[in-house]
Amino acid sequence: VNAPVSFGILHLAPLWGAFLAFHPDVELDVTLNDRVVDLLDEGCDVAIRIAQLADSTLVFRRLASTRLVLCASPEYLALHGMPTTLADLARHWVIGYSYAPQGDTLTMVAPDGPCSVRTQPKFHSNNGETSRAAALDHQGIVLQPDFLIGSDIAAGRLLRILPELEGEELGIYAVYPTRKHLSGKVRALVDFLAIAFAQPAWRAENG
Repeated sequence: VNAPVSFGILHLAPLWGAFLAFHPDVELDVTLNDRVVDLLDEGCDVAIRIAQLADSTLVFRRLASTRLVLCASPEYLALHGMPTTLADLARHWVIGYSYAPQGDTLTMVAPDGPCSVRTQPKFHSNNGETSRAAALDHQGIVLQPDFLIGSDIAAGRLLRILPELEGEELGIYAVYPTRKHLSGKVRALVDFLAIAFAQPAWRAENG
């Protein structure tokens, strides 16, 4: 099983014990990284991906969803000011995500449609937890999924910026190479994860 680092630690790691208790004959080998792996080349039975896969040729099952949220620490905003438009981000410290499909261009959805701004990050990372830590350390504005920073916003450690704008909603998918001859262990894992992420606790935590 391959999964993104932060999601794998926060939301998958607590589930593995229960899965193995239900399926004691299955052996798990879990790898975490934030790049997109080739399932066949790297010998993965299933990968968890957080992306837009609506037009993908991959075989996948949607487990849940998450939304990107623009935020910063109160200390950063007290020092640098609260942006009032998306264009303001061009002059702010921004924490960039190295694997973002649009690079350093941030796109949000306004009531009248999508809007974008080209930023010049002073800090880049290829890992969400590192980006979150930088935001909590007052290093700039970050765009990260609510499964990662939702508790920080609820506790006031991070504040939403431009709440009238919505970040992209991403699906959380189990991806596997083919439906043909789908093994029982893969089917069992995907079914287990689908049930786990349908629970009220996940929905309440992530809005």
